[in-house]
Amino acid sequence: MWLNRSYKVHAINGLLLAVWLVVFLVIIGPFDVSDLGLWQRLIILPFYGVITFLGYMMLIPVQNWLYRIFKQWNIGLEVLFILLFNLVCLTGCFAYYRTSIVNGTFSFQHFTFGVYYPIFFLLLPMLVFARWFLFRKPTTPDTPKITLTGDNKLDLLQIDLSDLVCVSSADNYVEVNYLVDQVLQKKLLRNTLKNIQQDVPTLLKVHRSHLINPAHLIEWKQSNVLVLTQIEIPTTKTYRGALEALMSRP
Repeated sequence: MWLNRSYKVHAINGLLLAVWLVVFLVIIGPFDVSDLGLWQRLIILPFYGVITFLGYMMLIPVQNWLYRIFKQWNIGLEVLFILLFNLVCLTGCFAYYRTSIVNGTFSFQHFTFGVYYPIFFLLLPMLVFARWFLFRKPTTPDTPKITLTGDNKLDLLQIDLSDLVCVSSADNYVEVNYLVDQVLQKKLLRNTLKNIQQDVPTLLKVHRSHLINPAHLIEWKQSNVLVLTQIEIPTTKTYRGALEALMSRP
């Protein structure tokens, strides 16, 4: 699963969730705030939206760290994110509920199951939909296709350039790493890196045995390892200049 790691995009997502929550609380006035007047609600309830926004944004670095560790994002990690978001919001909301501003009297158990979860489960479909919308990989209408061949006529691989992750030398062969439905696949072709680079000039040489598709570069780990989509490969000082130029691009 493709993951949008942009803080700006997630900030917009978190803000929309927070605004939706505040509007719902102010207009509906559920549970123990039903007796409050409109102005009292406008003063007290927006802080729950602030807690929701901050709780969501606090977890984006964790989300991106998990993506770097596992080199992918899947349903299990998404469920973990939602559970962590739930825990952070529950803790923050109850702490605010018991302050002198709200002066709430419910116990933690009563607040959790009688107030928090009924509202959270109303918010959950919007959260799931918003994050699903973020995870839709941007598509380009005219994604260029490339054809990689080997000495053998049966050695043929045709893929979208955007799915090509890297190509590595393997004795008299090259190992092509590419994505199929966001899952990393490998194919051996009897060819050389030099020929591959001539055929696909957009590939960047980062090691005498490795070419990468810059679009799949996630980070420079330590000083001699590159983290790509679902794979790590070595690099050397010889190619540091080209990599630093690449990493400095917006």
